[in-house]
Amino acid sequence: MEKKKRLYYALGGFLVGLLTASIFWLYVRPRPNADSPAPEITISPDKDTDQSSTPTIVLTNLPSEKPTATKTPELTENSASLWEKTSVYTGGDIVSYQGCLYRAKWWTQGEKPDSSDVWEDLGIVDGKPTIPEDTANAPINASIPKDTELTDFKVVGYYPSWKPNKLSLVDFDIVTHVCYAFAIPKTDGTLRDLENPETAETLIQSAHASKAKVLLSIGGWSYNDTPLENVFMEASSTDEKTEYFAENIIAMCDKYGFDGIDMDWEHPRVDGTSAKQYETLMLILSEKLHAKDKLLTAAVLSGATADGNIYYDAAAHTNAVLNAVDFINIMAYDGGDGERHSPYQFAVDCGTYWKETRGLPAYKVVLGVPFYARPSWADYGTILESVPDAYSKDHSTYNGMDAYYNGMDTIAKKTGYAIENLGGIMIWELTQDTYNTEKSLLQTIGNTISSVSQK
Repeated sequence: MEKKKRLYYALGGFLVGLLTASIFWLYVRPRPNADSPAPEITISPDKDTDQSSTPTIVLTNLPSEKPTATKTPELTENSASLWEKTSVYTGGDIVSYQGCLYRAKWWTQGEKPDSSDVWEDLGIVDGKPTIPEDTANAPINASIPKDTELTDFKVVGYYPSWKPNKLSLVDFDIVTHVCYAFAIPKTDGTLRDLENPETAETLIQSAHASKAKVLLSIGGWSYNDTPLENVFMEASSTDEKTEYFAENIIAMCDKYGFDGIDMDWEHPRVDGTSAKQYETLMLILSEKLHAKDKLLTAAVLSGATADGNIYYDAAAHTNAVLNAVDFINIMAYDGGDGERHSPYQFAVDCGTYWKETRGLPAYKVVLGVPFYARPSWADYGTILESVPDAYSKDHSTYNGMDAYYNGMDTIAKKTGYAIENLGGIMIWELTQDTYNTEKSLLQTIGNTISSVSQK
C-alpha cells in the first residue's frame, strides 16, 4: 500500500512538472515584439501540508484576449548608425546607407545593405525619393564669362597626396590646373587632416610660379577601401550639416592657399535624395568660393557608357550644379576592363553627352584621359619599363596579363578632339606617366596643343 502511495506521488509530481513546462512554453518563453510582461508562475501547496495534497499552480500577468498595440518608434536617419564594412550586425539592427535605412534580418558582416538579401530596405523615411526639378527645367547658362582665362584650353592633372616624391613629373609649362587628391570627408561634416601637406604647399608654390592653379579635391571613390558615397550622404543629410560641411571645406582651402575646390563626390544618384543633397552643397560652395575669387570644379560621371548609351545617374549632376561650377572634369575612363576601358569613341560619346545632350558651353567641358591600364591597373610608366614599345599601342601583355590603356597616338587623338570641340583635357593621374620625355603622355598632350596652335 505504501509503495502504491509513493507511486501516486511520483506520478502526480511528473504531471505537475509536465503541466508547468507546457505553461512555460506557451506563455513564458521569450517572444519577439511582446507588448506585455510575461506571466508569473507560483506553485504552492494547499493549506493541508500533508504529502498527499496536490500543489496549486497560480498564474498572474496573463495577457488579455485583446492585447493593446503599441506604436512603432518613428525612424529617422539620425536614429540609425552609419553602415560600416567591418562592423557586425544582428537581426533588428538598423543602419543608414546611401541616404536610406536598412534593417538586418539576421547576423551579417561586410554585406552591403543595397545589394544583399540580409538587409530589409526601409526606404527614405522622410518621404519619397525625389529628383531635383532643376534637371529638367532650369536652362544651362551658355554665356561666355568675363574671365577669359576660363575659356582658354585647360590641362588639368590630378596629383595624389600619397605619392609625395613625384612632383618632378609635373610639367607646369603644360598643365594649367592641378587637383591635389584628396581631402577626406567625415560623416560629421569635418575633414580628416590633409595627407602630406608639405607636398601640397610645394606643389602650390611651383604651380603659382608658372601661373598655374592648384585646387583641393574633396572625396574620391573610397578611403581605406571603404566607399565614401555614404559619408557624403551623412555629411549633407540636413541643411545645417551641409552648411557646416561647406564651411570646413572652404576653411581647409584657405588654410593651405589652394585656388579653389574640386568636388569628387562619387557619385550623386538620380534615385533617392543624394542629387538634391549634392546640389545644395555645390550651390553653397559656389557662392562662398566665388565671393573669394576662387574656383569650383567637379569630377563627373562619364555621361555615356562604353556601349554609347546614356549613363543614367549622370542626370544627378543637375543644371543648377552645372551652372554653378567653373568647369567639369569628365571621368571618361573605367568603361570596363579590356577594350572598354577608355577607347577613343567612348571619349567622343562622353564629350557629346555633356556638351550636346546637356547643353554645356564647350569651355566648361574637360575630357578625362587615363594614364593607367585595365584590368591590370598598372601605371603607363611601369608598363613602359617592361614593354619598351608600349607607347606606340593601346594594348600590351604586362606580367602575363592583357593591359589596355591609352598610348601616345590615342592620347594625341583625344587631345585633338578636345581642342576642336571641348574646353580642355584632364589626366588621372600625373604620377603614372614616364620620366622619358620622348614617350611621355603629358608631353604628348603638350606637343599636340603646340602643333595645333601653330597652324
